[in-house]
Amino acid sequence: RLRPLRLRSFTVRDLIVEAMLSALRLLALLSCGEVFVNGHEAVFVHMEKVAAAHRPSCGRFPWCNVSLPLEDRVDLLVKEITAEEKIAQLGNDLFGGVPAIGRIGLDKYNYIREAAHGVLARGGKPPATSFPQVVAMAASFNRSLFREVGKAVGREARYMQDVGVMWGDYLGRYGGLLLQFNVNLFRDPRWGRGQETPGESPELSSAFAEEYVLGIQSPIEGTSTPQAGASCKHFAAYSFEGGPTLLNRTESMRQTLPGQSNLSRHNENAIVSRRDFAESYAKPFKACAKAKALGVMCAYNQVNGVPSCGSKRLLRGLLREKWGFDGVVVTDCDSISDMYALQGFKSTPSGTVRAALAAGTNVACSPGFFKKYATPAMNPLVTQALKDALRVRFRLGEFDPPPPLLTWPVVSRGHAELALDAALQSTVLLKNDGRLPLQRNLRLAVYGPLRNATEELLGNYQAWPVDVVTPLDGLRKVATVLTPGDDMELCGTAPAPSRPDADAVIIVAGLTGDDPKVQDPDLRPKDSKLCKGGCLEGEGCDRPNITLPKGQEELVRTAASWNLPVVLVLISGGALDISSVKDLPNLAGIMWMGYPGQLGGLALGQLLVGDVSPSGRLSQTFYRNQYLEHVPMNDYSFPARAGYPGRGYRFVQDEWVLYPFGFGLSYDTFSYSWEQLNHPMDVVEAEDEDEGLRGCRLQLQVTSAGKSDVSVLFFLRPPSGHSGALQKRLVHFERLNAARSHSVPVTFRPRDFALYLDGNDARDASDASD
Repeated sequence: RLRPLRLRSFTVRDLIVEAMLSALRLLALLSCGEVFVNGHEAVFVHMEKVAAAHRPSCGRFPWCNVSLPLEDRVDLLVKEITAEEKIAQLGNDLFGGVPAIGRIGLDKYNYIREAAHGVLARGGKPPATSFPQVVAMAASFNRSLFREVGKAVGREARYMQDVGVMWGDYLGRYGGLLLQFNVNLFRDPRWGRGQETPGESPELSSAFAEEYVLGIQSPIEGTSTPQAGASCKHFAAYSFEGGPTLLNRTESMRQTLPGQSNLSRHNENAIVSRRDFAESYAKPFKACAKAKALGVMCAYNQVNGVPSCGSKRLLRGLLREKWGFDGVVVTDCDSISDMYALQGFKSTPSGTVRAALAAGTNVACSPGFFKKYATPAMNPLVTQALKDALRVRFRLGEFDPPPPLLTWPVVSRGHAELALDAALQSTVLLKNDGRLPLQRNLRLAVYGPLRNATEELLGNYQAWPVDVVTPLDGLRKVATVLTPGDDMELCGTAPAPSRPDADAVIIVAGLTGDDPKVQDPDLRPKDSKLCKGGCLEGEGCDRPNITLPKGQEELVRTAASWNLPVVLVLISGGALDISSVKDLPNLAGIMWMGYPGQLGGLALGQLLVGDVSPSGRLSQTFYRNQYLEHVPMNDYSFPARAGYPGRGYRFVQDEWVLYPFGFGLSYDTFSYSWEQLNHPMDVVEAEDEDEGLRGCRLQLQVTSAGKSDVSVLFFLRPPSGHSGALQKRLVHFERLNAARSHSVPVTFRPRDFALYLDGNDARDASDASD
């Protein structure tokens, strides 16, 4: 497909140059990629030169005057847009965005660009970098890594926008710079989309959210313009798929299916206490607002009977007025339709649209329902929503003189190395009986359904195709690799291999985060064999249990009977209960890699032979499968109560836990001791939200052989007799580079000592004696 023309005020010369650019882009799609200039595809060199020579400019419209205040520029543009055009500008097609308005030079734009762990681009060139999935990246407990990955993702998105890289298998070019990513809490280990999140901890999730926003929105060099905009989803309490459901495209309304569950993410009502909201669900989104994120996506589901995209309390009262959010609120796709068809929030479609706008929703993803039922009578609400949306486009520099255009080698420089480093830092060593690391150049027999995985290493919301190093390819760089037997399917029966002539056995097992055979995620509970078999975790598909698929478990048992050292490598987003095999005598080691990204195979090889020591720590609790019998999927409460064990490391007792949050082994050994200070506590002045109280600062000494990085996690426990069921809470973490000795300052803020009670209030426990 040719790139649509950017309608400004074209001369004949402009049209000729645009035609040349479109022809070169078409050539890029057809190119076999065998012609290079200094290592860079020649066709992209030409594309970049043409794009640089003909950057679209705002023109002579009054809102293009950069000396005017931002609000004046927004007002000048909005005044030129008719009531009908305003409605169209707020109806965002998932793949096509909102339409252009040629007479005023307003380009089409897409407010829904996914970038959880890399820009989601399908089938286009150049390929985006695919970093480890977020739940794995969070296991690094490395704030600087979170920010650096965000910077890389923002740079690639800006290039794709500026050069006009085609959107591959989707419609049109890559137009739009509002990048969506998931900061919901991984509340239940069965949740299919937990892989997209930073895990179960509000504190870790908040840190990831803040750093990723700041990374994505890093300024373009030499300017104050953000390279892209970050948008945090799904506000505010969403962690359930359910279903299946079917979208009636004629009516733009979703419906349940006869004989199937009538409960899904599209009509769930999450009952959330004030304590749980303040202590848990709100924190990552508050961090996004603090970091000045330019976008927030509201969720499908209801919270305490009110749709997330129709809650004035959440979207206006909390997000904008209390937290100071000043960006654009977009809906998840068809959310407003769901408010009417499946949630019965208002009695008419038009009334539902009005309620969403009045609550603070700005842009509706999947425009059919919105454009059909929004009316010119809603113009005041529509106008305010459009101003909120266009303000973001102005901040991203769309109506300013364009910055210099960089080439792809410059833009992507170091990104592959960063992806590898992220995979190395994210891997968690769960078991080592002393035989790891392995020696180099051993004979390794490699088994398992994911031994030759490519796209399966990426998780969901992944760029594809990208250059993936498979586990087999990564191991071949450090060992002689044998691949006995036929390939095994994820949900398949175990093969019956005989003992190999090898020094050790590697089994690459786990799950997959996507099912490309069933493109509509909401039909996966009915149509996906992988989903029904418990081997898929992803959008639309929650797992029925958290056990290792039976065939894979049998393979591990067989390999352990050969009297050879066996290393089990787990590829998954969510927890896997491997209690039935983890203590087998010949199971020498277990590594969890999450979904490690495009260089996961290379990381695996380096970790197994000790080129780098594993240093990740679990960003989620690995439960025993029996735990699920006591926690209904739709119970959103974290604290434990009678008959209910609670959720997450903060509340769950050890009897339900296989590997705790924060667990992770190393090839090195560490010792920790508090340093003697001149005073019992070094007083720290509080920030505004700490209400004038004082915190404290301590100093920790960390010593080791200096062979490995390490993440140090700091927790506080409540005073004895506290009735709020809290066991402990993460309040601080530090990533330390390999060194024999570190002195780590640790600051505790007054708010770290706040204890949330079962009632409506929070009690302060910051007295020094506690």
